[in-house]
Amino acid sequence: METASAFRDANEQLEAKADELGLGARPTPYLCECEDGRCTELIALTRVEYEEVRAYPKRFVVVAGHQEADARIVQEAPRFTVVEKIGEEGKLVAARDPRAR
Repeated sequence: METASAFRDANEQLEAKADELGLGARPTPYLCECEDGRCTELIALTRVEYEEVRAYPKRFVVVAGHQEADARIVQEAPRFTVVEKIGEEGKLVAARDPRAR
């Protein structure tokens, strides 16, 4: 959970930088928000795609195959998978969401 939340925090900064650079609707790189602290894989997402994931504080975007067994798959797309943390972990990540602060 901590790793996924840390990657999500970094993605918030990447999104802000993409805005600053005026990248608009073009796909930009986001970090895989999986639980593997050694993961360095990138996912090319448009701002709209990322915002659709971030609209739900329990959801994370990961590279296909990086989902944890205890997370519910919400969406599978060719370039990425969206997972939702459930149970106690879901409550914890929602409380840690940087947009909720």
